[in-house]
Amino acid sequence: MVKATALVVPELNAPFEMRTVELDELRPNEVLVDLKATSICHTDLAVQAGKIPMPFPVVLGHEGAGVVRAVGSNVKDCEAGDHVILSYNFCGECRFCKEKKTYQCEKSAACNFGGSRQDGSQTILSDSTPFSTCFFGQSSFCNPAVVQETSIVKIDEKLPLPVVCALGCGFQTGAGAIYNVVKPIERKVQYLAIFGIGGVGCASVMAAHHLATTNPSTPFEIIAIDINPERLQLAKTLGATHVIDSMKEDLKSTVMTITAGRGLDAAVDCSGNMHVINGMLDLLGVGSLAVTVGSPPAGTKASVDVFDLLIGCKTYCGCHQGWAYAKEFIPSLAELYAKGQFPLESLQKTYPVQDINTACKDMLKGDVLKPVLLWE
Repeated sequence: MVKATALVVPELNAPFEMRTVELDELRPNEVLVDLKATSICHTDLAVQAGKIPMPFPVVLGHEGAGVVRAVGSNVKDCEAGDHVILSYNFCGECRFCKEKKTYQCEKSAACNFGGSRQDGSQTILSDSTPFSTCFFGQSSFCNPAVVQETSIVKIDEKLPLPVVCALGCGFQTGAGAIYNVVKPIERKVQYLAIFGIGGVGCASVMAAHHLATTNPSTPFEIIAIDINPERLQLAKTLGATHVIDSMKEDLKSTVMTITAGRGLDAAVDCSGNMHVINGMLDLLGVGSLAVTVGSPPAGTKASVDVFDLLIGCKTYCGCHQGWAYAKEFIPSLAELYAKGQFPLESLQKTYPVQDINTACKDMLKGDVLKPVLLWE
């Protein structure tokens, strides 16, 4: 048996505990990964707080990066020694997966939040209460980690794993919402707003700025909206052309002034706050598109004026994982980073793995956008 170090949430709202555990044997479609870094996402903390239901004790983590130690007999996507980023899981068998629309996998909830392999077994062994594992197909708060092949993304070994690990979920989601859903150049967007300038929102700003600078013949305005002045200043450095502190300014009148009264052509909410989402929908112009990537608790309802949506030909849609096929999209983001066009380091702070609870507190307080745990 392979021994590993796991960061375990033993019960609802409990802090993480470091434990030595034993891993189950690799299945044919699994990979054993020696992790170098795992970044923390708000989704991890949402499970810890019970906002996303999973049985406890649970081993979370879904933004890992490391080096492959061993592969199962049927694995084709990687081999021992490969450098990999770990991303979301999918069944690989449904109609969407077969079309590389894995973000729409019909079994997405079970594959990522089911707390086990698809057959109900666990990747971490226990003599008492079983651990919930296989979070996003990886549970990368465990090192080494047993990972589903579907979650594996092979990358250039020259890339620094502690930096690019965060591409596995949050940054992929924020950037993908722009590149794959809003598509501001294709849609001829003139006014794009991004609500909530956390890690995901910053990735959206960076992606929008990249498109704006590489398509100068189709310019558009990037409006960053938040209540934190420091994050708004950061958004400026990342490429936002306008920033709005919605605690200090009247949001609607400011947006209407910027857009000359037409409203927003496109908007992305990264906050998951229903007050913010409803406010975003109220600012849409004719023929516009609004995208939700930040998730409020399950069961929460948005307030939509259906007649206004209809008569204005407006669209409001959900966006899971940036509508990205991770095995191709993440390497493309990593390439942008390598070229200096996606400055990930400016959003990150590293912590020794044993300081995970401090890292989580700093993230919740807003002192750091993307905490990264170093396993070495």
